[in-house]
Amino acid sequence: MLESPFTFPDGDHFPIYLSETPGGGVKLSDRGHTLMHVSYEHDVDSFYEGARASLREQIVRESGIDEEEGIFSMEAPPDHVAAALFRFGQALTKIHDLTFLSRDRVASTFYDDLRGLLFTMLDEDNVDTDYIPPDVPNATAYPVDYRFAGRDGRPVFLYGVPSRDKARLTTIMLSHFLLHGLTFESVIVFADQQEIPRLDLARLTNVAGTAVASLDAEQDLRRKIERLAA
Repeated sequence: MLESPFTFPDGDHFPIYLSETPGGGVKLSDRGHTLMHVSYEHDVDSFYEGARASLREQIVRESGIDEEEGIFSMEAPPDHVAAALFRFGQALTKIHDLTFLSRDRVASTFYDDLRGLLFTMLDEDNVDTDYIPPDVPNATAYPVDYRFAGRDGRPVFLYGVPSRDKARLTTIMLSHFLLHGLTFESVIVFADQQEIPRLDLARLTNVAGTAVASLDAEQDLRRKIERLAA
């Protein structure tokens, strides 16, 4: 195992192992320790879904490293081990730093996280995604992020709102449904409610049913969904 200057945020050094290849070269490998370290505080499966998966694949491709079953490696000639070690360490650092793609900064990751969290609370088979409500004019222009059956017989429409633009769009959709007499309950899940301008937030909360300030308020979201879901 090599001693390298690369460290995880907690101060532990990256374990990088050296072995000889059949052709006489050198293979650098993390032996799966990078993702194992990630798993201490994060869901490793998120690195293989949605936005994080695309970024992980891009890092692997652009860094010239290999990945197999969660193990990252790189081969190099013996006289280029130092340069390979530096490139390999940089690549592992970028992969680990995907954990810092916070829910309130990356909209695409927010939607991935919302979907994953929602389906820990509800059976996926009982939830309609991109639901088109019937009996409203121009319905295809007003898709609902998620729809599930409500406890009182009314459907529940759930929207993820990571930005001001989505807040405005959701306000328009809910207003359209109310204008045409659609009976429903609604849940708004913000990436960060404090990031939504006050006027846009006021307009949305006037037409919405209930809201959760961020995905970090998981227990609040769970409680509200359990209260509403059939």
